[in-house]
Amino acid sequence: MTDELNPFVYDDPLPPDALIDRDEETRKLLSLAEGGHNTRLSAPRRYGKTSIILRLLAEADRAGLHTVHVDFYRCVTRGEAARRIEEAYLAALAGPLRRTVSALTRSWRTTVKAQPGGVGVQAEYIRELDNQRLADLLDLPKRIFAKSGIRTVVAFDEFQDFLRIDDGLDGLLRSKIQLHRDEASYVFAGSEPGMLDELFNRKGRPLFDQARPIPVPPLDDGDLADYIGARFDQTGRDPGAALELLLGLARGHPQRAMLLAHHLWEQTSRGQTADEETYQAVLDAVDRETKERFERTWLDLGSAPAQRRVLAALANGPQSLYSKTTLLAFELDKSVAQQATQTLIYGGDVVRVDGRFVIVDPLLERWLQRTQPRGGAP
Repeated sequence: MTDELNPFVYDDPLPPDALIDRDEETRKLLSLAEGGHNTRLSAPRRYGKTSIILRLLAEADRAGLHTVHVDFYRCVTRGEAARRIEEAYLAALAGPLRRTVSALTRSWRTTVKAQPGGVGVQAEYIRELDNQRLADLLDLPKRIFAKSGIRTVVAFDEFQDFLRIDDGLDGLLRSKIQLHRDEASYVFAGSEPGMLDELFNRKGRPLFDQARPIPVPPLDDGDLADYIGARFDQTGRDPGAALELLLGLARGHPQRAMLLAHHLWEQTSRGQTADEETYQAVLDAVDRETKERFERTWLDLGSAPAQRRVLAALANGPQSLYSKTTLLAFELDKSVAQQATQTLIYGGDVVRVDGRFVIVDPLLERWLQRTQPRGGAP
């Protein structure tokens, strides 16, 4: 092996110029944003939604729009949500527009002092201050437009964590964005597509029909082969016969394809061609890397044995999930299996493709095939 840097990044979003394909999705998102339409990226977890957002914002910036990217990952309070929105705007803007944000934040950034009535009243004061901060910050596109006359594209990433903070937040957000038709366009993305689908598609919810879904399909094998092959060529390596095996396992999953390519590159010396033996070494390395993570996933499902059985059945069952043979083999009642499957879909672990249920993560499926061949019982 050499001291060259591995060209395959799999644990961080890709920069806009390194994104594989996604041209159509980016063009559609930009066109809709320029027209004042809100969108949401509909895809399972680790499908490159953040990478697409970064590319969209780069394109929007080149088109002369303001852009803001807010990441709500593991955000748990209104105060924290307000802080992340504030920091995102301050990082994205400069000059007079940045001063507009600073002036707003100074208007309510005061030291919280003990209030008459003790701790309970003080806590209520802090809550009201956080509510006001959040409401003001969600209205920032109007202030920015008033100063510049330019639309802002606002991307809310890991949006499901924002909505989990408080049941009323989707209503607050709706009350703001519906008045931003000329001032802002919003892109919502999250790693639990089932939850987002319910929030945006269910009548009676404040965000019903407020954002057009833009699906993010698996990557095309040809695009992946070109991307991986080019980087092997640039570093004097040949993926050889291992490339087709890699593509077959990855099933177009963006992050998993990059993980496998990373290890294939590691196992292939400069001037060498990878073969089936090399690929087996890749699988061994990937199995070691993911083993603890998948074991934790399995342990976390300990209180949901039906979900365990459904996952094992999808990974190992020779017939459809609801066939009598599969239900019997994996000790499942059909109604229980249906409910467990919907829960897994809601959380983004399973998707329905051409009428059949599929585990999103092909490496989790491989782990289940190796560890749960006879069923998913605890």
